[in-house]
Amino acid sequence: MTMLSLSLASLRHQSRQYLAPGLAVVLGVAFVAATLALTGTLSSSVRAAVAGQYAPYSGVVVPGPDGPIPEDLAAQVAGIDGVEAVDPVRSGSAMLRGGGGESFAMVTTESEISPHPLVQGRMPGSASEIALSETVAAGSQLDVGESVRVAALSGGEDSTTRATVAGIVDVAGDPRYAGGTPAVFATASGVTELTGATGWEEIDVVGSGDEEATTAALRSALEAEGADVTVRTATAQADEQVRQFSGGTNFISIFLLAFAAIALFVSAIVIANTFSILLARRARETALLRAVGSTRGQVIRSALVESLVVAVLFAVTGVLVGIAAAWCLARIGWALAGDTLPDLVFTVAPRAVLVPVVAGVVVVLVAALRPVVRSSRVAPLEALRPDAALTAGSRAGRWRIVVGALLVLGGSGALVAGAALPSVLVGVAGGLVSFTGVILVGTVLVPWAVRGVGLVAARPFGPAGRLAVDNAVRNPARAAATASALLVGVTLVTMTAVGAATARAAVTDFINGQYPVDVLVEGMDVTDSSAAAIGRVDGVVDTAALTGTTATALVGDTSTETMVAGLSQDVDDVVRAPDVMPTVSEGSVTISEGAAGVADISSGDRVVIQGPDGRVALTARVEGGFETAWLVSPATLGEIDRGPADRALLVRLEDGADVQATVDEVKALAAGIEQGRVSGGAPVRAANMQALDTALVVVLALLAISVIISVVGIANTLSLSVIERTRESALMRALGMTRGQLRGMLGIESVLLALVGVVLGGALGIGYGLAGVQALFGEQIAVSATLPWGQLAAIAAVAVVAGLLASVLPARRAARVSPAQALAVE
Repeated sequence: MTMLSLSLASLRHQSRQYLAPGLAVVLGVAFVAATLALTGTLSSSVRAAVAGQYAPYSGVVVPGPDGPIPEDLAAQVAGIDGVEAVDPVRSGSAMLRGGGGESFAMVTTESEISPHPLVQGRMPGSASEIALSETVAAGSQLDVGESVRVAALSGGEDSTTRATVAGIVDVAGDPRYAGGTPAVFATASGVTELTGATGWEEIDVVGSGDEEATTAALRSALEAEGADVTVRTATAQADEQVRQFSGGTNFISIFLLAFAAIALFVSAIVIANTFSILLARRARETALLRAVGSTRGQVIRSALVESLVVAVLFAVTGVLVGIAAAWCLARIGWALAGDTLPDLVFTVAPRAVLVPVVAGVVVVLVAALRPVVRSSRVAPLEALRPDAALTAGSRAGRWRIVVGALLVLGGSGALVAGAALPSVLVGVAGGLVSFTGVILVGTVLVPWAVRGVGLVAARPFGPAGRLAVDNAVRNPARAAATASALLVGVTLVTMTAVGAATARAAVTDFINGQYPVDVLVEGMDVTDSSAAAIGRVDGVVDTAALTGTTATALVGDTSTETMVAGLSQDVDDVVRAPDVMPTVSEGSVTISEGAAGVADISSGDRVVIQGPDGRVALTARVEGGFETAWLVSPATLGEIDRGPADRALLVRLEDGADVQATVDEVKALAAGIEQGRVSGGAPVRAANMQALDTALVVVLALLAISVIISVVGIANTLSLSVIERTRESALMRALGMTRGQLRGMLGIESVLLALVGVVLGGALGIGYGLAGVQALFGEQIAVSATLPWGQLAAIAAVAVVAGLLASVLPARRAARVSPAQALAVE
C-alpha cells in the first residue's frame, strides 16, 4: 500500500474528527468569499448604472486643474464639426428651509438628452423654480406648487433665495444619488442663483461619429483654442466615475476582509490544535511506519497530503456557502435599500472564488505544518511504547517560549507607543504582534493560570476538582490548545465592548464640552407660559431661564448694539458640563471670541454698557460664551435694566429620551416666540451615539463568526483530548471513579480552562480596547478608561457556559467506554 493510499484511508477512518476544524475552515473561507462577492456585486451594479448614464454620449469634456469649465465653452463645443448636441452640467450644494424643517441638498442641472422620469409636475422653466427627487420631497414634506427657502452653503443669510417646487423626479437607479443623496434640479441660471456655482463641471457631447472620432475632433479643436480642459470618451469617463466610487467600495472590502482575516486566524488555531492532538494519538502508527521502512519525509508528505485534501474539500465548501450567503444578503440588502442603490447586478468574479480557496488551503497547510514536522521527529522505538500517545509532541520547545516572550515584549511596547503617539497603525501592529506572542507562550501561561484559578474554583469539588486541575496542568500543550481557542473569542469581544464604552464616554465628554446645553431656545421675549410649555414636553427634565436686555456697548469711540444677559448659578443645574460654561463676576463682562472679534474687543479692555435704566463700566473677558449675548452677573444686569425679559431658555433632556421627537416639539413651541431660534448639542450627541452604537453592532456581528469558530474549537479540542486520554480515564474508572465523577471531572476541567480564557482574554481585551481608543481619538479628545462591568460579566458568563457545554458530549463519550475495553493494549 502506498503512502497516498494510507493517507486516504486515514481520512476515511477519522473523517468525523475533521468535521469541527472543517467547519472552522468553511466559516472563515465563506466570510472571505461573501465579502469579495458582495463588494464585486456593488461595483458591478454601479458600473452598469454609470455605463447607462453615459450611454447616449460619445465624449465628455471635464475641467482642468484650475477649476470649472468657462460658461462660454459649451457654445464653442456645440459648434465643433461632428458634434450634434451638448449637455453641460452645473451643480452646487445648498440647504432647503421649509416644509418639515432644514435639509441638505445637491442642486444640479437636469440632462436634456437623458432626463429622469417625472413623477409629478414638470421640470423647472426659470431660475426661481426647482424639481425635487422623491426622497427630498418626502423628507422635506414639500409638494408641487409649494415655496421653499434655499440657502447656498457658501454664503450667509443674504444668500437665501426663495424657490417654487415645479415637479418631483424619480432618480432610482442613478449612482450619483445612491445612498439617498438628496437631489434638487434647477436650470443652469437657477443653480447659480441658488448655490453660487458658476461654469460647468462637465460637458457631455453627442457626436455624429463613434467615440474615438468625436473625442479626436473635440481634443483637436479645444487644444487649438488653448482651453484648460480634458477630453475623454464616454466609456473612459464612466470608468473614471466607477474608479472614484470604488474608493469607498475598496474601504468596505478592506474593513470586512480584516474581520475575515481574524476568522481565518482563529481557524488556524483550531486546525493546529486538531492536528497536534490527532498526530499525537497516531504516534504509534507513525512509529510503526518508520520502523517498517518509511522515511521521515514520506511521513511528512503523507500527513500534508491528508491536510491538503481536508483543506481543498472544506475551502471549496466554504466558497459555495459564502457565495450563497452573498446572494441572499445582496437580495435582502437591495430590497431594504429600495431606490437608494443602483439596480442589482449580482457578480461572482474569479477572485471571489480563487482567493478564498487559496486562503483556506494556505491557512490549513501552514497551521498543520508544525504539528506534522514535530510528530515526525519522534523516534520509532520511543513512540511504540504503550503510553507514547500521551506524551508525544506535547511539550513546546524553548524557542517557542523565547520567541513568544520577545513578541509579547515588543508588541506591548509598540502598543504603548501607538497609544502615546497616538498612531492607529502602530497600535494595531503592536496588538497583533503581542497577541501572537501570548498564543506562543500559552504553554507557560495557561498551566500557571489554571493552578491559580483552580486553587479557588476547584476546591469545593473535592478529589474530582483536584484531578481536574492536575489533568489541566499535566499536559501544558493540550491545556494551551484548549484555552487558546476561547481566549481569542473573549479577547475580541472584550476589546470591542471596552473600546466602544470608552469611546462613547470620551465622545460624550467632548460633545458636552463643545455643546454644554442640550437645547437652547432664544428669542426676543421667552414668556413664562412658553417656558412652562417647553418644560412640560416629554423628555425635558429641567429648564433655566436666561434674562437679558438690549444695550449699547461703548469701547473708546466705537459703539455696538448687543444683547446683554445675566448668567445665574441656576444654569449649572441644567448644563451638561458646568466647568466649561463661561464665568461671570462683578465688574466684568464675558464675551465670546466671535462676538469680541466683530466688536474689536480684547480681554482687559474697558467697556461701558448703556442699558434702558443705567450705565456700567466693566472689564472685558474674552472666552467661550454665547455668540448672541454678552454675559454679566444678575446684579450687573439689574443696574442697566430693572425689568429684563427672559431672552433664552436652557433645556436639559432626560437621559435616554427620544432626542429628535423632543427637539421637534420644542421647535414647534419656539415658533410662537418672536425671533425664536432653537439650537443645542443634544442632536449632535444623539447622532454620534447612534453612530457608535451602530458601529458596535456591526463589529460584534462581524466578530460573531470568529467567536463561533472559537467555541467550535474548544469543543473540538476537548473532544480530541478526551479521546487521547481514553486509557487514562479507563484507569480512573477501574480504580473506583464513577461515570458521574468522570463527567464531573471533565466538566470542571473544561470550566477551569474557560475561566482561564476569560481571565487572560478579559485582561488582554481591556488593554487592547483602551489602547485602541487612545490611538484612535487621543490626538483630538481626552480619553479616560471606562469599563462596562455589566457587559464584561455577561461575556464571562457566556464563555464559562460555552466551555461547560462544550464538555458535555466528550464527557458522555468517555463515560460510556468500559474500563476493560479502553485498557486493552493494541
